[in-house]
Amino acid sequence: MKNCEVCGTLNFKKYNYCTHCGCRIVEENICPFCGQKNPDGNDICINCHNQITPIAIDSFDVLFSEHNLSLILNHNFTYDDYMVILDNIFKKLDYETLGGKTPKEKVFNIAKVFTFVIPKSSGIQRGEYGSQIIFYDDRLDESLQISTIIHELAHFLLFDITVNILCKILDVNSSSVIKSFVEHFLTLPEIEVINEFYAHSVENRFIPLKYQNFNSFIKCASDLNMGGDDLEFAVKLGNSFAYEVIHYLQKYIDEGLRESIRLQYKIDMIETKKLENDFGDIVFDPQEKNLLFLSLIGGHFEYLYNNEEAKKELIHLKNKFEDFN
Repeated sequence: MKNCEVCGTLNFKKYNYCTHCGCRIVEENICPFCGQKNPDGNDICINCHNQITPIAIDSFDVLFSEHNLSLILNHNFTYDDYMVILDNIFKKLDYETLGGKTPKEKVFNIAKVFTFVIPKSSGIQRGEYGSQIIFYDDRLDESLQISTIIHELAHFLLFDITVNILCKILDVNSSSVIKSFVEHFLTLPEIEVINEFYAHSVENRFIPLKYQNFNSFIKCASDLNMGGDDLEFAVKLGNSFAYEVIHYLQKYIDEGLRESIRLQYKIDMIETKKLENDFGDIVFDPQEKNLLFLSLIGGHFEYLYNNEEAKKELIHLKNKFEDFN
């Protein structure tokens, strides 16, 4: 008999789909390279002699297997799993000396614990994130450098969280293949809307109210002509992730540092901005949020699994991550 990982129903071994809920039943000890079913306890495939549970997925042929598709679509990822991921990501800060004389230096030192933070050499955007590097324009006033670094750090953290979720579900270590899929997913226009609202929400928590904005989110939503329920969904999902990340970051960007940031804005005499819109603070239940996000990941994984041409878009992303390393 085989247990359905979704509803727990026992099914005869000959069934590939659960007789109760209809979900695909994930076979145990299936080789991700050739699809061969192996005896329980085998670490090496009896057919192709590869390691059955790879330490890291190093090719798209291995990633986009029917086995991995089933794992993602029928995952058993819990909120406890998610909290372990968040704890592991942010505990890095507890092992670092977060020095710095100015608020910009302090925020910079927090961000560089997670990834590289580098001044931009060109471009008109204040900052950008790509391939595990945060770029910021050091020609800006320090107050705007601070907000830019926080915004781009938020993007990196969502990327890192998503990579860790996928690795947990597939039971593998991180790799350029996993990272390239995640970056491709997070830069989809409909996901970018969520990502931008989330990053602005994190940034806005740590800068003075009158300088807060949602400009990049509004542009992304406008480009997609998004409104109504779709816009509300993006805001709600973005808020849900933002509140969790803020909860961890505010231990380090604390009240004293926020006061220093406020004074830096006053010193720089930044022109006051008007907050374009008050989108409210609606959020999903934490586990519902994760399930919704994983359904979006699963949908994109299934799309790429069935589209060889679309998979080619991942190759240059994989090369970027490998060049970075």
